[in-house]
Amino acid sequence: MKKIFVSVLIIICFSCTNETKVSNYTTELNELREINDELIKSNPEDIASIYQLGVKIKNTSLNLYVRYNQFFSDEENEFLLKCAATGSEASQKYKDAADYFLKAQRKFPNSENAPIYLHNRARILDNILNEKNNARLAFDELIELYPNHALSINAKIYLDNIFGKTDEELLNIIKSKN
Repeated sequence: MKKIFVSVLIIICFSCTNETKVSNYTTELNELREINDELIKSNPEDIASIYQLGVKIKNTSLNLYVRYNQFFSDEENEFLLKCAATGSEASQKYKDAADYFLKAQRKFPNSENAPIYLHNRARILDNILNEKNNARLAFDELIELYPNHALSINAKIYLDNIFGKTDEELLNIIKSKN
């Protein structure tokens, strides 16, 4: 009888612990959604606020992903990686942002957002980090994996006409068209 009582008590304790965990990460995920919405609605000129929100989003999303990814659906895990990327970009951690955009695309290659993740990675590598070789590879990968997507079509035009050109070369091209 004593063994049965102890067994039942242990099962109840573990059940309560799991329910608490589920409640905690669900609450934290909802809080992350609210902070992410706040970033989306923020004034683009308020750099300090965007930076702070970015740090909070990145840290919260990575914390949730590392601790609870096995409990989340694919859609929720994709949201966490997307938040890690956008939070990194908002907090000016551009290398991290490019890496998290790539990770999101790799983990969810069939997502409707997958081409956007590759495009954002290429954009950051090209325009912010000035890693032209890696940017070209990222644009090429976007075009190869998602050839019919609008971002791929734009990337092809960009690579063929603008990529790697100096401001002077671009001005000459514009002048010659007029």
